[in-house]
Amino acid sequence: MPVKESKEEKAAERKRRRLERQLASEAKELPRRERQALWKESKAYIFYLFMILAIVYITDEIASTIGIQFQSNILNEIYLEGLGLGSYGEAQSLSTALGFITYPISLLMVLYRPLADRFGRKPFLILNTFSMALGMFIIFLSRDVVSYMIGSTLMGFMVSHDMQCVYILECSNEKTRARNYAIVKSIAILGTLLIPLLRDTLMQNASERWHYVYLVPAIIGFVTAFLSFFFAKETHTFLEKRIAYLKTPLEEREKASKEEKERNAQGGIVKAVKFSFKHHQLRWLIIACSFFYVASVATGTYNTVMAESYHMSEADITLALYLYPVGNAVATFAAGFLSDRFGRRATILSMSVSALVAYLCFILCLVGYKANEGVRVWIPYVMGFAIGTFQGSYWGAGDTIGGIMFSESAPTNLRSSVTTINTLLNGIVGGLLSIVGMFVFPVIPVEVQGWYNLAITVPGLVGAIVVVYLCIGETRGLDLSKVTGLEWDKKKVIEQ
Repeated sequence: MPVKESKEEKAAERKRRRLERQLASEAKELPRRERQALWKESKAYIFYLFMILAIVYITDEIASTIGIQFQSNILNEIYLEGLGLGSYGEAQSLSTALGFITYPISLLMVLYRPLADRFGRKPFLILNTFSMALGMFIIFLSRDVVSYMIGSTLMGFMVSHDMQCVYILECSNEKTRARNYAIVKSIAILGTLLIPLLRDTLMQNASERWHYVYLVPAIIGFVTAFLSFFFAKETHTFLEKRIAYLKTPLEEREKASKEEKERNAQGGIVKAVKFSFKHHQLRWLIIACSFFYVASVATGTYNTVMAESYHMSEADITLALYLYPVGNAVATFAAGFLSDRFGRRATILSMSVSALVAYLCFILCLVGYKANEGVRVWIPYVMGFAIGTFQGSYWGAGDTIGGIMFSESAPTNLRSSVTTINTLLNGIVGGLLSIVGMFVFPVIPVEVQGWYNLAITVPGLVGAIVVVYLCIGETRGLDLSKVTGLEWDKKKVIEQ
């Protein structure tokens, strides 16, 4: 009679087989990674890589802003007319409520984004770009709430991953990292001039033709994904760390201390969260970002404020959107310059103040637009520049605190996973604000939405600035290949 295996023996056998499969997979992967690492980056390669990344970023920026810039058109057609709702506030509330249906899909980012720490940056640069383009193409075809939500969910999910940002940071040296990031993003923002251009041409400022504006950026995204597949190489920062891990014998990995295993973990959101909360810098960055994203309420409703609160015409909104990317790009470039010249913390302070001033200017311009027909010739341009400056300043501070500082405070093998925490924070805080909005928007007059946004923005930005200056260390000039995440813990021990 065969002897029955115990549970312990079965578990041991499963573990042995899993380790065999892991070692066999790593044995195949190592020579491939070593071949990839032999590639020497020339100046010509860096130039065309950054050109590709700029086009990827244009696709990303358009995907990020296009739904906001057509918010009133979408709500009026898909919700008010399509579902027969009674008021614009009800349409806003229902749109927000339906958005929560997609939250379980959005939460898949905790599994998806850390995969870049295991499989590399390039596959996800391609997949993210292709999927954003596919989402925009679906919205171009959509005529009902279901197809629109499918397209916007796919697009929104991929926008949050920003693999082009990881590429820029890992392919730049420590002295020019923020500047290169700002230059590429500024070019991408200027690329969103395509939206008002398409409003004038394909849409012809007719509200019912808003779908056509989605088609051209979708085509650009498909082409860029194709170019990325053939011309982008894996980053050397990732390859060096991955090769070092693959060359480490399994016995040494098993003998490593618990802390060393955490530092050398090859991605994973659970590992990233544990690592972050155990270390001073990342823990306080999480708190600062939670404050910062409270102010994001003002970033997603400026089209509604223009179209519904102050009754701007489609033609005047188009004029405003021509200056929107200019103000956005100027502020974004300024953030990168300040960051490399004066540091990350000074950039967060200056850009936050700039954001508040610009949003107040935007509201005051709208008040003047509504009160005096004589200024309507030039005020759309001023308010477009003002709201663009607000967006550029706000996200310039946001990219610094939630993108650059998060990346510069995490080890390479956990970098993509740790930045997923920042994306989650944005989603969680945004979700809480949306719940509040579901009850607030049907009640408050649409005319006061701009002032409501400003009232929430101020405490969010002030709270973030206080935490950054009191609890977070400067990260300018760090060598990303050498960051362990423990640097600020050691400094704290020395100071005590």
